[in-house]
Amino acid sequence: MISSKKAALIFIFSLFFLIFTPPNNAEANERHLSSMTLEEKVGQIMLVFFEGSTMSENLQKFVSEIKVGGVILYSSRNNIESVEQVAHLNEEIQRRALVSGSRPLFIAIDQEGGLIARIREGVTSFPGNMALGAAGDPSLAGRVASVMGEELASLGINMNFAPVVDVNNNPLNPIIGVRSFGSDPQRVARLGAAMISAFLEKGVFPSAKHFPGHGDTEVDSHSGLPTINVSKGRLNTVEFPPFKAAVDTGVPMVMTAHVLVPSLDEKNPATLSPAILGMLRSELNFKGLIITDSMGMAALKKERTLEEAAIEALNAGADILLFGADKGHEETEHFGMYNALLQACRKGEISQSRLDDAVRKVLDAKEALGLLQDEWKPHFAPSIAPDGAATAREAALRSITVARNRSETLQTIRDGKKRPLLWPKERIAAGRALCTFLFPVDLIEVPERPNAQDVADVLLRVGDVDRVFVAEYDSKRNPDWLNLVRQVGEERTLLISLRTPYALLSLPSVSGAIVSYSDSTPSLRALADVLRGDAPAEGRLPVELPGFEIHTGGCRVTSGF
Repeated sequence: MISSKKAALIFIFSLFFLIFTPPNNAEANERHLSSMTLEEKVGQIMLVFFEGSTMSENLQKFVSEIKVGGVILYSSRNNIESVEQVAHLNEEIQRRALVSGSRPLFIAIDQEGGLIARIREGVTSFPGNMALGAAGDPSLAGRVASVMGEELASLGINMNFAPVVDVNNNPLNPIIGVRSFGSDPQRVARLGAAMISAFLEKGVFPSAKHFPGHGDTEVDSHSGLPTINVSKGRLNTVEFPPFKAAVDTGVPMVMTAHVLVPSLDEKNPATLSPAILGMLRSELNFKGLIITDSMGMAALKKERTLEEAAIEALNAGADILLFGADKGHEETEHFGMYNALLQACRKGEISQSRLDDAVRKVLDAKEALGLLQDEWKPHFAPSIAPDGAATAREAALRSITVARNRSETLQTIRDGKKRPLLWPKERIAAGRALCTFLFPVDLIEVPERPNAQDVADVLLRVGDVDRVFVAEYDSKRNPDWLNLVRQVGEERTLLISLRTPYALLSLPSVSGAIVSYSDSTPSLRALADVLRGDAPAEGRLPVELPGFEIHTGGCRVTSGF
């Protein structure tokens, strides 16, 4: 009987071999491809969302009639009630595919950790990428991905749209931010590669996203088309290195970004650009699956219909078209989209060779996952990784970052006095959770967008106390909360950043600043440990903040009681 470690190494070797070299059964794959009808081929390049927690009539049709290549799970579309329900649903989906003569499906999810995690209960909770960036340890990042991969695989999820390998070098980025490992391309590359290897080891396909990079944007591609106005030289030194590292590591899938990069293509967003997707193939030597970001996002809507965008994306070089649960879209649209793609193929708008190339990559990927083996049978049972809680605890503890500690602000808060803690009331559950771990504080709920009267009420309640705790969530884009801090007085504020630390750029005179990058339970517990002086703050700022400290780690604040 081989060890689990040896088995994992064998799996990785086999997977890399399938991705990077022509499979030994290339002739068999070609026979499979040639035996497929045009209708079946079109279905295989679609990955779709659906409504509800069971095999609805529409979902049955997606699997049995359209024979889609895969589905994506969303909590917002009620696909996720519990891990037991998810495992049962995924079993039903795969069994339906088998009995209907279709091929088993990719079952995908966005489980990045931290801010973006579709499954919140019954799995290990992690603080997210920027926290891992603050810890700066590829081994730790790999162990986090290993836990996530093991738990996802137990639920029948074989494809995870993670990790984000965008370099977040724009403080005003509204969509990436804390989802990134940070602003250093090499650190992002190392951590991303470590997570990719670990996901592969657990039999879950990771996806490096969002090519060619979404970190230097100020527009959310869900609501508009972002533009990255930088030279190709800058792209080669900042945006591309993490993707190159991912490709060299053996990432099986890269997700495109709906961004305009004029230095590469003046007209087409990356998802629709033959030049940009061709660069991924020719210059980065990527041989695996190219999957689009969700086609229903607003970034692609201005000059074309959804059907036109899908045809353009496939012709540009995308292999899988992702139709996610974007605002305003319904699952029944998939039937019309399928027919539009089918007609485009029949009319020659999509060439037979382009379609076959995409389907061939889909089949190779499913073979690499073991889905096309004759003996494969779906049987899933939820399992929490035994080392999950300890790994999450370590990730959170090693991420906590002291960005400023003027006049020993952190030390002086432990003199037994009960001090106020201002917290956005829309997120007050996290504030209450922190208080259960922390020494006595006066928790004050404040609207996340406080008006003048809210600020006056806070000032009256706070009085002339020497120190005030203030929580903040990406307040760089919230001028009302920044005004609150300034009115309270930066010189007596100990700022607690629970997302990115970029608000510190707008509050240069705060007395103290500590960053957790997350308000997950492990992060709040670790934050309290550091504030009490029971644990060192080992994190280093993973983004550039002039005027704030990048600690080398081990900054312990000695307890005063």
